[in-house]
Amino acid sequence: MGDKWLITDIFVETVLALEVFAEELQRALTDPYRWKWVIFSLHSAVQGMMVLALQSSHGLHVLRPDDAARWLEAHERGGPYPDDLKLDDFLSLYKKIKSDKMLMYVHSRKFKPSGTQGSSVKLLNHLRNKFVHFTPRVWALELEGLPTMSQDTLAVVEFLAWQSGNVVWTDPELIGQAKTAFSSARTSLATIQKNYRIG
Repeated sequence: MGDKWLITDIFVETVLALEVFAEELQRALTDPYRWKWVIFSLHSAVQGMMVLALQSSHGLHVLRPDDAARWLEAHERGGPYPDDLKLDDFLSLYKKIKSDKMLMYVHSRKFKPSGTQGSSVKLLNHLRNKFVHFTPRVWALELEGLPTMSQDTLAVVEFLAWQSGNVVWTDPELIGQAKTAFSSARTSLATIQKNYRIG
């Protein structure tokens, strides 16, 4: 197929979002504007990993409730299946990873937030939406709380990836890329936290 196709899936999307997140954190060390791209890529990584942890074999847990109901109705009728299904909202997916919807296998674990993780997930979603729907104005975003938000939400991604028991990794290369991105991001965040405390 050469270079005429961009081929991706939810694993690729999630791992590459993690890589971009780690790269943009490096740039944010010297360029505060890069926090915009840190926020975008982290949001994408969190959402992707939530989908991976919730999808199971049928994928219904990641859909909006009315779309999941429409799919089930079509299944009971023997088709045709709807082709306009939509992914559930970010914060709805977050609620689901804390629910029994995560308990799909004997070794499955649902996410139990601690400390400021819940508020950090909401802040990440809020900031990402503010950037996506940016209106003509001047906006001053305080950076001091962003490293903590990033650490908190990165911990959610790590739990889902390695401890939830729901993400089945089959590609060793993607596993390596994900682990390298996690490590790089943690190192950058520690440096940024130190710099902000000194500043």
